Amino acid sequence: MARETAEREDSTGGDKKGRLDRRQQVRLIVVIVAGVLLVWFALANTRRVRIDFWVFNKQAPLILVILIAGLLGALIAALIMRRKPKAEE
Repeated sequence: MARETAEREDSTGGDKKGRLDRRQQVRLIVVIVAGVLLVWFALANTRRVRIDFWVFNKQAPLILVILIAGLLGALIAALIMRRKPKAEE
């Protein structure tokens, strides 16, 4: 009887851990696909473009603008998604 209960607990815990691993794998695949699409899009757009800042204008390759915008977007998303630690009572 105790053996069956232990086996059930092991299998239940294993399922939860397996789900988390699958969820992490799916996230990793989505991030990789998004990164590949970003790089592909950037490489397809290599013309120089004019960038207007508040104070000055600058010419830069569009590939650089796209990559910087993608990196800034990823940074903002990472900062937003960061979880706050729970306060101990």
